Amino acid sequence: MGDKFKGKKVLIFGLGLNQGGVGSAIFFAKEGAEVKVTDLKSEEILKPSLEQLKEFKNITYSLGEHKYEDLNWADIIIRNPGVKDSNPYLKYAFKKGKRVETDFSVFLEYADQKKLIAVTGTKGKSTTSSLIYEAIKASGQKVVFAGNIGKSILDTIPALSEKPWIVVEISSFQLQSLNTTPFSPNIAVITNIYPDHLNWHSSMEEYVQAKKRIALDQTTNDFLFIPCGEDFVSEQFLQGIKSQIKEFCFEDIKEKFSEIELPLKGVANLQNYAAAIAVTETLGIEDKIAVKAFEGFKGGEFRMQTTGEFNGIKIINDSTATNPVATVAALQALGGPNLILISGGMNKGMDYTEMAMSADKSTRRVFLLTGDSSEEIKKLIRNKSIIAGTYDDLESLLGDVKKEAKSGDTILFSPGATSFNLFQNEFDRGRKFNGAVEKVFNNE
Repeated sequence: MGDKFKGKKVLIFGLGLNQGGVGSAIFFAKEGAEVKVTDLKSEEILKPSLEQLKEFKNITYSLGEHKYEDLNWADIIIRNPGVKDSNPYLKYAFKKGKRVETDFSVFLEYADQKKLIAVTGTKGKSTTSSLIYEAIKASGQKVVFAGNIGKSILDTIPALSEKPWIVVEISSFQLQSLNTTPFSPNIAVITNIYPDHLNWHSSMEEYVQAKKRIALDQTTNDFLFIPCGEDFVSEQFLQGIKSQIKEFCFEDIKEKFSEIELPLKGVANLQNYAAAIAVTETLGIEDKIAVKAFEGFKGGEFRMQTTGEFNGIKIINDSTATNPVATVAALQALGGPNLILISGGMNKGMDYTEMAMSADKSTRRVFLLTGDSSEEIKKLIRNKSIIAGTYDDLESLLGDVKKEAKSGDTILFSPGATSFNLFQNEFDRGRKFNGAVEKVFNNE
């Protein structure tokens, strides 16, 4: 891939426990850079990430703290997108004129943005981008899915030499960190915008503006897909956007494909299908090819994923529901007298009123994982008799669920909250839930 980073001093500012920091460290180590990793977390906490880097002799570590001398040392700083611009160390780096990038901005140096399809949104971005990817693949065109769960976006760079379509999902953190990077995807999709990450963004207005960043550099040759009838789609929001605006509505796909049994249920997924079909039609892919691809896609890992059935009891893992809006959508899709909800965790500035109302209407029992959001949910649920209790251990919780569940029931694990008090992240939470299900329900 060239020698552009060979011999450069690259500081990975925030290794973390997702794949981003690890992927960046591996990428630059393989490119012949001198890599240093810094993180406020200790070596013990970061062990799962550090294990993946142990083979590289050109990586050193500065853990448990950040040091200004590390910033002075670096030619290039790769920031974790979750680190705010207001961070004192980043502010120092900016003041010193240091080159500060993210893994996504480095990826864009290699990507042909005329072949880039970028998807953002509070919920549905992973499912929508997966559906678009599956349809393009089914049409016989070259396509890569960049930044998928468990994979660094930088891992896909070698495949870009074949000039494929590139489908990426991108978060508000990543978008906001691209403030000085030219970013003009040929196709941009905003699935929806609801309150989220308000413990990180200073206001809802800032969060909306971060999402709008996906379209701000687009030209009149590009496309922006937005949902019809959503509150955020205002004249003010569209101001300054030059791309061609295309709307998608879940009612359209409901009418268009009424004869077809699509596997992902609920209004939220109808919206995801509608967004995906709008994009594939613009790409010239026949509907019958796209729909066949949709029929084969059963959902992403930990997104309304059926973990198994035990004695007529279905168990669904929706661990990536990290906000109450996502859990409400899951309850609307599955709710009824045979539903047992496992929920709760840590709050990130969210309002749980609607989620509590949905739980009141749509569940027989609610089991909660310990955390401040769980305390809020307990207060807001009117029918206190449906609250089974609060737990800090998945196996104990599932053991009690098993005692109550009967054939015909559905157990839905949809936290509606973050996981950081008990788990590394929502994916670690999802994996541990599946492991606990296997242990508890297979132990007859």
